Amino acid sequence: MQIGLKDFIVAVVTTNRDMVGPGAMAPVFYAVDDEHLERLSEGIAKILNSVVHDVGMGTYIIVKH
Repeated sequence: MQIGLKDFIVAVVTTNRDMVGPGAMAPVFYAVDDEHLERLSEGIAKILNSVVHDVGMGTYIIVKH
């Protein structure tokens, strides 16, 4: 039997500084616009072999499944 974390947030990428408060448990990257948001999210997810999820209001989370 294997015990451990299966799914976890490895990063947050946002254009909205109000979406992430102090004490975030993952690294936070701030994008300057929507194009940069998409490019940065896709790049981080590819490097970390993870998936991008849009949570709305200019914020994506990168999740390791």
